[in-house]
Amino acid sequence: MNASPQSSAPASPSKPRNAYIDTLRGVAIFGVACIHFGGSFANVDNAWTPSFYLGLFFGQLFNFAVPLFIFLSGVLAGFSSAQPSATLWTYYRGRLVRIGLPYLAASIASFFLLNHYTAWSALPGAGAKLTWLAQRLFYFGVEPTLYFIPLIISLYILQPALKALPGWIHTLTRRLAGDSVKPDHVVLCLSLLFLALHVTLGVLCYRGTLSYYNWCRPCPFFWLFYFFSGLHFKVLSSFFSRRRLVVLGWLGLIIALGCLVSDGLYLTDRSAVGAHFELNNMDYAYARPQLLIFDLVVTGALSIGIALGWNWRTNLLSFLGPYTLDIYLWHILLLYEGAWRHAEVLESCRQMPELILIISAFACLIIAGVKYSYTTLALTVRQYRLVLVRNPW
Repeated sequence: MNASPQSSAPASPSKPRNAYIDTLRGVAIFGVACIHFGGSFANVDNAWTPSFYLGLFFGQLFNFAVPLFIFLSGVLAGFSSAQPSATLWTYYRGRLVRIGLPYLAASIASFFLLNHYTAWSALPGAGAKLTWLAQRLFYFGVEPTLYFIPLIISLYILQPALKALPGWIHTLTRRLAGDSVKPDHVVLCLSLLFLALHVTLGVLCYRGTLSYYNWCRPCPFFWLFYFFSGLHFKVLSSFFSRRRLVVLGWLGLIIALGCLVSDGLYLTDRSAVGAHFELNNMDYAYARPQLLIFDLVVTGALSIGIALGWNWRTNLLSFLGPYTLDIYLWHILLLYEGAWRHAEVLESCRQMPELILIISAFACLIIAGVKYSYTTLALTVRQYRLVLVRNPW
């Protein structure tokens, strides 16, 4: 069909991306790849070798990656919710299509290519198999590293309520106490409440009172603090002057360094983790006290750049930023097909530990490059078709 004069006018340019936020996302997704690939060398069979120490170092250094992701998801959701939006159904449908469909594709691929089908087919009866599928798809992840996607979808489902919650509580307090309670104070109190919940669940899981794999790593309630703080970040940051934010940022980095050193000393203390690392609790990373504090202060320190309005120049890490979902979904499969399946590659990594860093970076860049090429090609085709419609031969 022919376009009207109004529709043939050039569309208004979209809002440019913030390179600082994209850089943070790029650092986080690169850290996730390093944790998963490097962490595979931090095991009992490889204990106290150079590749073991490098994998252990990456595992601790980049432990903030998932907390930072969840915080940034809240920040970006808060930015988008500040703009005029459509219905609630449109919001949910957009999130589910953008995240849910790629997650389903990655889950199916992981199910068959990462040997989960064999374990699933050995389960007794259809009921056990359906339960396995439901639990893995909607909570734990078909591949354990995919737990993050059901988690973030759950938080997005809660987002409208979490955004409106301070207003609801403020309305209630006005009826009971008049105007003595300000809306910003409600946001602050809720943030502190969710922080207390986060720490409490972490401590209970670390002590073994609750299951870490049920109530910590994949649990939306454990991560509510990060998402809620990001969602209301503008209000929370307004409690501090720019100068105090900078001071708090440096203080946070100093505390983070102390936590990292303390955790490193613990994980290399053979009297605590065993002569062959057999007593380690690396899997409890998000609940281990040193790293729980480390994640909080690093995420807080990095968030100060957002509060101060930083917008860095585009760089290699910021290039990864827009493609973090794709990298997260597919990097395990790529690493499996390109590295873990090949004994000679693993042996090379043991002999030259720097290859762990190179392979992790390469996996991120391949996935980002493929998605960038596809997006660019699709945009070119769409624009070409639009030109043909507007100017038929």
